[in-house]
Amino acid sequence: MKLLHLADLHIGKVINEFSMLEDQKYILNQVISIARDEKTEGVILAGDIYDRSVPTADAVLVLDDFLRQLIKLGQKVFVISGNHDSPERIGFAGEILEKGGLFMEGGFFAALKQVSLSDEYGRVNLYFMPFSRVAAMQKVLGMEAGCTMTDCIRQVIKNTKIDSSQRNILITHHFITGGGSTLKLSDSEYPVSVGGTENVDASVFDCFDYVALGHIHRPQSIGRDAVCYAGSPLKYSFSECEAKSAVLLELKEKGSLSISRRPLKPLHDMRKIKGSLKELLKEEVVSLADPEDYLHVTLTDEKELFEPMEALRSRYPNVMQLELLKNIRQEGEKAVRKQQLRKKSLMEIYEDFYEEVTERSLNEEQKQVLNAVISGIEEERL
Repeated sequence: MKLLHLADLHIGKVINEFSMLEDQKYILNQVISIARDEKTEGVILAGDIYDRSVPTADAVLVLDDFLRQLIKLGQKVFVISGNHDSPERIGFAGEILEKGGLFMEGGFFAALKQVSLSDEYGRVNLYFMPFSRVAAMQKVLGMEAGCTMTDCIRQVIKNTKIDSSQRNILITHHFITGGGSTLKLSDSEYPVSVGGTENVDASVFDCFDYVALGHIHRPQSIGRDAVCYAGSPLKYSFSECEAKSAVLLELKEKGSLSISRRPLKPLHDMRKIKGSLKELLKEEVVSLADPEDYLHVTLTDEKELFEPMEALRSRYPNVMQLELLKNIRQEGEKAVRKQQLRKKSLMEIYEDFYEEVTERSLNEEQKQVLNAVISGIEEERL
């Protein structure tokens, strides 16, 4: 049995005032092609289906078309809500949709929802664990306020009848840590706190043959290969340098699991370029890569520039971010000066100021007068 694992679609996302809808439609069509070519049995979508809890009408239409095409191919589709989604909207009409092969779960319950598939090796059980805050979990489970999310999830798994002789897959959207792995984060995720009560220790999932994770946008595994973040299908920040992909699972008998990735090529890549304005506008530089990529541009010019963004967008229409290296350097120099000032006494600061204004140093008599004034001021403060 083959299954495709994706997560963090963020349909409807806008980055630096650029709508990602056309890019998302382009990449979702590739997912449909992969499912067709690989003859997969189903597609897993592990949360953050939309970018906001109340998606736009256009975003809903994009998801509707994607799901409709997958179902038309004969795919089973397994969907959970993420922290960006509305649980009620993802879980709407769940029992009705299941008749067509679309299994969507938005809410958190004391035991895991289960859907089973079969092949020549027996049953494959898929368990749904949508995103939920630890306080909400504690309330559903009747657990004490001091319990961590790991404690809550351990209890939910305990409440669920899981046959360890069969192949079991968990779909979840949480911040999974541990197992000796260091998470690779990006700028496009909401801030997460390592070591907090919202973290989940990867060892709590040891009873599952594969854990299909969403939430972190950079593809990676935690602890073992089978606890896997698919990553987002598109780059949503300039901190995401890895190529994007969909995870292909191939399950045979119990204990035989193959995990590979199928590349996803974006409509517009997201990359950084650096140089002087004159240099970057040269045809030989523009032609080095697709000029319609989404760009973060760093200009190295020292002189003042007239409307550099307009000039850049005449050759690179999708410049998202622009920064001037001299401004970055000046800000750094200001920070260093502030740090140095904190280490100086008030007398030293006045001496430096006098020297900068007059280009002369204070003589001994002036120093004595200034020192007396400073001492008097400090005594008044006390």
